[in-house]
Amino acid sequence: MKKLIPLIVIGALVFIVFVGLTSFTRIEAGYTGIKVDLYGDDQDIEVVQGWVFYNPLNSRVYRFPTFVQHKVWTANLNEDSRRNEEFTVTTKDGLSARFDIGLDYRVIPSKVMDIFRTYRKPLNEITNEFIRTTVRNAYNGTASNYAAEEMVSKRANYEAEVKKKLIKDMEQQGFEVTQIAIVGKVRLPATIETAINAKIQAVQEAMRAQNEKQKVIADADKEIEKARGVAQAITIRAEAQSKANDILNRSLTPLLIQRIYIDKWDGKLPTYGQVPQLFNSITKGGK
Repeated sequence: MKKLIPLIVIGALVFIVFVGLTSFTRIEAGYTGIKVDLYGDDQDIEVVQGWVFYNPLNSRVYRFPTFVQHKVWTANLNEDSRRNEEFTVTTKDGLSARFDIGLDYRVIPSKVMDIFRTYRKPLNEITNEFIRTTVRNAYNGTASNYAAEEMVSKRANYEAEVKKKLIKDMEQQGFEVTQIAIVGKVRLPATIETAINAKIQAVQEAMRAQNEKQKVIADADKEIEKARGVAQAITIRAEAQSKANDILNRSLTPLLIQRIYIDKWDGKLPTYGQVPQLFNSITKGGK
C-alpha cells in the first residue's frame, strides 16, 4: 500500500498538470475553426469543428464565421467605431471626396485555411486592416477616372465600377462580396458643392421653364383645334343648307308653285292691290 501512494501522487500531479495545460472550445454551426501549432510551419494548421481540445502553450484555435458579415466605415463616431473611419479619395481633377462605406461579405468556407495562412489573424482584425485596405484602394483608384463633380452626377457608374473590381479582388482573397455601397452623400469641398447645387438649380429651372412652354403650346393647340372644330361645323352646316336650297330650287316648278298657292288659298280674292294672275284665271275659269 505504501508503494502505491507515490504512484497515486505522481498520477494526480500528472493529471493536474495535464488539465492545467489543456483548454477546450466549441466550434458551432456557422463557423469554421482553425487549430494552429504556434511553433510549427504552414503545414501545422488544421480545420476543426465541434469540441476542440488543445494546449494553449503551443496551440491556438481561431473561429471564422461563414455567415454574412456587415461592416460600416463612417465618420459617425457613434456607429461602428469611436474614431473617424470615413474614406477619402482623390479625384481626376486633384480634389478630395469623402464618404462612408457599408460592406456585406462572407468568408468562403473552403478558403478559410488559405485566409489564415495569408493573414495569420482573426477575422475582425483582417476586416479592419486588410479588407479595409482593399476596399480603400478600389475606391481611390477608380476615383482617378472621375472629376469631383462627376462623383455626384455619375455616382451610380462610379459605384458599379468599384463593386465589379472589389468582387473580383475579394474573391481572390477568399471572400464573397454580397453588397457594397457608399452610405449617404459624397462629401466634396464647399466650393464644389455650391457650384454643383447652383448647376442643379439652373437645370431644374430650365426644365420648369420648358414644361411651362410646352403647356402654353399645348393650350394654344387646344384652342386652335377648338376653333378649327367650330369653323368646320359652320362650314358643314352652310354646305348642308346650300345643298338643301339647291335641291329645293330645282324642285320648285311653276306647276308646283301654283299647286302650293291653291293648297294655301282660302277662296277669297284680295280686296286691295292687284290680284295675282293665277287667281284671276281660276275665277274666270269658274265663271
